[in-house]
Amino acid sequence: MKKKLLYLSMVLIFLACQKDNETNFSCDVDYVEIIDGTTARVVFEVTQDNTVKNYTVDSNYTRRENDYIIGDQLVVLENFVIDGNEATFDFYYAENLGAFCADLFNAVPPHDHEAFTAQAEKSLSGKGIGKWKIKRKSAILE
Repeated sequence: MKKKLLYLSMVLIFLACQKDNETNFSCDVDYVEIIDGTTARVVFEVTQDNTVKNYTVDSNYTRRENDYIIGDQLVVLENFVIDGNEATFDFYYAENLGAFCADLFNAVPPHDHEAFTAQAEKSLSGKGIGKWKIKRKSAILE
């Protein structure tokens, strides 16, 4: 019985130490700005080990009706609908975003990029089509 308790204690200590060594990492989108007829800006808010940094991507985009393909398959905004100072759109992390994340960090912890429907508010400081601060997100269930 004592051996079992000792073994169980060792397992619990190992699991607790392993939990302490895990990296706290998240990558969220702060805002999207359509600057002009060719350039878009996406600002990512990245948290790693409780340190928050913003990373800005300025890139060309392609527009197809209400969809914007930003960068070389970094981000896709679908069904972008503007209603006054508010907009809604579906935000998809595209196939080349993983390589982008890897360029930002020496060791990117495994993480997911989940698509979401965004409700955004127009910032008065934005130019062109506008700077859209994401206020609410809801998961896109596929």
